[in-house]
Amino acid sequence: MKRILILITAFLLSFQLHAQDMDLLNRIKATNGAIKTFEASLNNTMVKSKKTTSQDGMLYFTAPNEFAALFTKDSYMIVNEKRIKMDIGLFHGKFKIKEGGTMQSLSRIFLYGFQGRIEDLARENDYSLSTKTEGGFHVITGTANTKNLFGLGYQYVIYKYHTDTLLLKEIVLVSFSGNRDTYTITNIKYNVPVAKETYQF
Repeated sequence: MKRILILITAFLLSFQLHAQDMDLLNRIKATNGAIKTFEASLNNTMVKSKKTTSQDGMLYFTAPNEFAALFTKDSYMIVNEKRIKMDIGLFHGKFKIKEGGTMQSLSRIFLYGFQGRIEDLARENDYSLSTKTEGGFHVITGTANTKNLFGLGYQYVIYKYHTDTLLLKEIVLVSFSGNRDTYTITNIKYNVPVAKETYQF
């Protein structure tokens, strides 16, 4: 009897935590989904093979599917509705965004993060989600349930949203090989005009 009570208690606690996670994810989605545009300062820090590199730039976003990360070291990532142009990390060139393709998955890591659509990202990429609150942020981690045949992609995708405003602060990408790629957003101006030319190439 005692064992049954312990199991029931554990089940109810698990259900309660799940409900709390869902409520948090829904509130984050509602808050960030209401944002039409923003511009912000952006820092990208990469840790690869114990070597750290860092660069600063500007980030522009127009809902639902356009953003540009433009860095002072002439590296960039520009996404519009159907194409992506980038010179950052392992990626160099112009690519079409195809349904279910690698470029679509990569672009949506950012686009869905900007919009708070973490459940959608998890569903599309077979991620398990976990949440915790620390240091003034809600930290949401997506963990890949399967590994790509060639070891490409990310084992963890981590989002940090402010606990008070629920707005995005940081995206961290951790590869299966342990490389860590962090994008930190500061000085954000929401719902400001962003020229259409920002996303053209």
